[in-house]
Amino acid sequence: MSHPKTNKKRVPQQAKIPIDLATLKLSHNMFFGSILSLSLVIGSLLYGACLSVSRMEIASPVSNRNIILENNVRTIVNGYPIEAMIPYIAEYDKMTAAFLVGIAKKESNWGKRIPRDESGADCFNYWGWRGAGSRGIEMGHGCFGSPEEAIGIVGGRLDTLIQKYKRDTPAKMIVWKCGTSCLGHSPESVKKWISDVSFYFKKLN
Repeated sequence: MSHPKTNKKRVPQQAKIPIDLATLKLSHNMFFGSILSLSLVIGSLLYGACLSVSRMEIASPVSNRNIILENNVRTIVNGYPIEAMIPYIAEYDKMTAAFLVGIAKKESNWGKRIPRDESGADCFNYWGWRGAGSRGIEMGHGCFGSPEEAIGIVGGRLDTLIQKYKRDTPAKMIVWKCGTSCLGHSPESVKKWISDVSFYFKKLN
């Protein structure tokens, strides 16, 4: 008995697309090139962030030391006119700041015995400075235009005496009182000056 023939449908085969090896290789290289570029960008950003943090960490102790010095000076001179000068005093190192505070206590009681101009305004000279300020000379002493000017001139001179001439103790800083010679001053007054300046100098230095 014969069977009817069935027509099998042929499934058309997809045409094979030729692969261009050169194009594939180029695409492969571009892909990895993009990944490498992205990695370099991210790496650069991370390095920059780390560097910024590092610089902040290095710089912060300087700022903290100034704040600590400022607070220490404020604790000592609280309520006296020189208190307005604390931010400028704290810009100097501990030794210069200690002399600014110690000498000002001896010479003016931190701004309570001071030279004034003709109108009665404060000359901001708390250290017995005899050189002229921007407002000239008043009562035989320099008259400064502002607390900032006063600290800048007096602090700068103290810095020079300390750094250049090594006058780094109140005994060596007696030139502030005597000048080149103490022959015109009694031994008692010289000792008293050194003792009084030393008292507050040691509190800060």
